[in-house]
Amino acid sequence: MHPPARLLPLVLLVLTACSPQGPADLCNSREEALRSRECQLTPGVPLKDRYLSFERDTDWYSVRMPSDVGPRSLLRVTASHAASSTPVSLSVTLLREDGGELAPRRVDAHGEGQPRPVEFLLPFSEPGVRLLLQLGAEPVNPSQPGYDARNPYSLTVEVLENPDANEPNDTADTATPVPLTSQDGIQVGSASGFLATDGDVDRFSFDVPAGKIVYARVTAPSLAPLPPPAYLLSYELLRPDGSVEDEAHVDSPTLVVDLATARRAKEAGRWQVLVRAWNSGTSSEPPLGDLRLRYTVDVKVLDEADPHESPTDNDELARARVVNLEGKHPPVSESFTGRLGSVQDKDWYRVQLPSSTTHTLLHYRLVPLPSGGRFPPLPGRPHRLVRVLSEVAGSSANDCVTKADVCPKGNGYGSDPAVTSLVDGWCGHGTPLCLHSSRDELEAFAHLRNLEGVLPVPPHTTSVGYFFLVQDEGPHQADDHEYRLEVEWLSDPDENSRKGSGTTETPESKMLASDDAGTAFPAPPRGSEYEVHGSISYGLGGLVGHEPSKGQGVRGPRDYDAVPGDVDSFSFILPSSLPVPMDRTWELQWEVADLPDGGIPYGLSLDLTFCDGERPDVESACTAVSTGSAGAPLTLAYSGAPMRAWHSPASGPGELQPLYSLERGEGVTRVTVRPYACSCFEPRFLRGGILEVSVRAVDRMDYGQADYTLRTAYTGYPRTYSTLDGGTASCPRPEGDGVVPGCVFSRQPVPPATSP
Repeated sequence: MHPPARLLPLVLLVLTACSPQGPADLCNSREEALRSRECQLTPGVPLKDRYLSFERDTDWYSVRMPSDVGPRSLLRVTASHAASSTPVSLSVTLLREDGGELAPRRVDAHGEGQPRPVEFLLPFSEPGVRLLLQLGAEPVNPSQPGYDARNPYSLTVEVLENPDANEPNDTADTATPVPLTSQDGIQVGSASGFLATDGDVDRFSFDVPAGKIVYARVTAPSLAPLPPPAYLLSYELLRPDGSVEDEAHVDSPTLVVDLATARRAKEAGRWQVLVRAWNSGTSSEPPLGDLRLRYTVDVKVLDEADPHESPTDNDELARARVVNLEGKHPPVSESFTGRLGSVQDKDWYRVQLPSSTTHTLLHYRLVPLPSGGRFPPLPGRPHRLVRVLSEVAGSSANDCVTKADVCPKGNGYGSDPAVTSLVDGWCGHGTPLCLHSSRDELEAFAHLRNLEGVLPVPPHTTSVGYFFLVQDEGPHQADDHEYRLEVEWLSDPDENSRKGSGTTETPESKMLASDDAGTAFPAPPRGSEYEVHGSISYGLGGLVGHEPSKGQGVRGPRDYDAVPGDVDSFSFILPSSLPVPMDRTWELQWEVADLPDGGIPYGLSLDLTFCDGERPDVESACTAVSTGSAGAPLTLAYSGAPMRAWHSPASGPGELQPLYSLERGEGVTRVTVRPYACSCFEPRFLRGGILEVSVRAVDRMDYGQADYTLRTAYTGYPRTYSTLDGGTASCPRPEGDGVVPGCVFSRQPVPPATSP
């Protein structure tokens, strides 16, 4: 064997014998910490490259406080692993020299995640005192070893000055006074501080007379791009007896802090703002302090500026501010000016109507005003609302819930749990209250545009009171801006002509006239022979193209009316003895007058009920038909979109065209059924002799009063219509001398199935 080869095992043996045996194990006891220089720390000098190198290894260190430690001194201890991963869950215990615990032991229980520093930050004002630190590996997971001979830890002890000049102010007796000075008639003051130490609590005090509004705000900047504080800032507004008036906390440490409240001080005395790190109750350790985040406390003490709150407030129905219209007749306009100047402020108003033998209307609108606003709107999303109610004296809560003549029920009741709960909740009031209308603020409706409504007021032999509640339902909301609640009592001549002194509408009867010439086809002729008129005066009606959640129309998705909308009924007498084939074309047009400003108040929908003369009913000569072949209601309403007509092919996409045309001019918005729709009367319906039409508003844009005209006639069938290729086509023709009708207007097209 070659000599170098023979020497190789010997070289390897020597190298193995000289290899390191792992990090030196130092500072294993309290005694070593006190006497060994290697275990004695110098404040401000990091100790590095120490290891918990075997199971149940414990390291001890001591540190002596400098002689200049004073009342504003802070002790910060930081221990950490620099590695991204370690099996050690580092624990640190901070002790006095006699063994007494200076602070509860802390553990970095990071699990499978990256290790985090273990930190103490606490006030310490004892110069020359020696402290002990014990570091170990917490046995969090018995299946993993609690040591790490490869990744060192570091340990630093620092003595710092507390940046918070207000300390100590942790108790009511040591609270920092906030001097208040007058600015434009408002008492104003501010202070600032730090939650510098673990579990720190800061208190600020100021004097408040009874009946004033207390505005308190706590703000702090974001520390980004630096790491955020390890806590969530919170505050409490405390009454003179120490109980909590209001409280809040930020949702994330990375956010700019803006917490505020405004409360009516019912108790005179020394109020306080308490600032602390919020503890959700999930940790037994005090929240960590932070020397970087300065917060500011702003305080205002304001007079109550709402005239309706003096000499007593109007926060309860029994203290509602009243306008009595006794001796007056429609039209009458009244208004209330108020403001929501504090959290949970409620403003109740009552409008008392005299007896009336006619149908009238009650129009209300909440208008935000630029006046007021002595403090910024409180943080969070506002939720202002209006409720319109009346007492149902003499009726039980059960009657209020179950009897429509006691309290009518409108849109969503019974199908929407939120609406049902709201209505039933007011019925369960001490004296049952019927909810007539409710409006809730929605961000999509700028300037509270949806907080408006019109209610029908039926004839009444005695005085009737309507209550209006204005409030912000947000748990911490107020803005101190003035608003104006406008209320109008109006006449409703159209409703009186239809209902008289009763509550049931009698349909207006009209003979359907013939347009033999059809010179204006598809429009019917004009004139009284072909026209009926009306006015949709209250309620929303229906939705066709509007999406309330997007701020379209006049009402939000949560808004409610006990009477959903005005409905006008017409009964058209159809020609029942026409020669065969009886099919006839139906000319149909309607128009709604523009508002004085040129705006469109609403569209119209027509709910149709034919009478099938070929199917006698038990009690009549025909069977009512109000749904089509697909089971959907027979309802006509404008849409400008291309659609399938009743005669469109059942297979394939067919030729889609709009069924209606819309034009504006002459002070009206006019809708005409187009020839492509092949609008017509089926022979069986002509034999029935009656067409009931219910007219209601759709996609309402304004509550302003506006009249409509419905124009209709019948003419020869079939008619032709223009096709998209520039040609013409005919509506389906009758067959077999009218035995098989050509018109099947009640056929509802079903879109063809798409291929998978």
